[in-house]
Amino acid sequence: MKKKQSSLSPEQQSLLKSLALHLGIAILLLISITFSPEPLMAPAESAPAIQAVFIDAQAIADQKRAKEQAQAQARAEEEKKRQAAERERQRQLKIKQEAEQKRKQEAERKRQQELREVAAQKAKEREEQEKKAKAEAERKRKEAQEKAEMERIMQEQLKAEQAAQRQRRAKQVLSETERYQALIQQTIKRYLIEDESFEGKSCRLNIKLATTGLVTQVTILKGDPALCRAAQSAVLRPDKMPMSDAPDVYEKLKDINLTVEL
Repeated sequence: MKKKQSSLSPEQQSLLKSLALHLGIAILLLISITFSPEPLMAPAESAPAIQAVFIDAQAIADQKRAKEQAQAQARAEEEKKRQAAERERQRQLKIKQEAEQKRKQEAERKRQQELREVAAQKAKEREEQEKKAKAEAERKRKEAQEKAEMERIMQEQLKAEQAAQRQRRAKQVLSETERYQALIQQTIKRYLIEDESFEGKSCRLNIKLATTGLVTQVTILKGDPALCRAAQSAVLRPDKMPMSDAPDVYEKLKDINLTVEL
């Protein structure tokens, strides 16, 4: 079987061995004294030997105590060092945490500052866009107003021009109508069989004409009967009467009243 391992330290084992050795010596001395045939006086030098045993035991105990104190002091110093190291670690950790917290705060401050700057920039851009939009709307409004004014002026000018043209054309039509009426009267007189009895007399006729100048109808309105019959025959005698190619002039000539007089 395996021997049970001793729980004593090497110093304690050495001390026990020393005590056992001195105890064995003391027992041998006692046995030698007890079984001696004659009582013998103990040698004078035996007392110092016993005293040496006790001195050695005390020295060992002092040494042990001193060693334990040294170990305790070493442990205390080690504990102090450990505590100091722990305090230093905690201090460094606190410094690190504070630095990290400061870094985070600074980062957050910068982020908030950037957000404010971005918001300010966006607000500025939005304001500029609104100004541009207002300016563009105002420009378009003015442009539309100017365009409308120009169109109004042009319309007025056009209306005035058209009115002037109509007036000019009306004069032209009137002039042309009068000219063709005169030509028609000349044609009628050219085909009229004159008689001395017609002098000083007149006849009012209504003549309807086609676009080609063809007479479609002649109606006696009033006048001397003999002159009116002769004038009616004169109107129907030619193939056609003089006629303008202009539609507006024809509108004035297609149904006219003429007076024939000598």
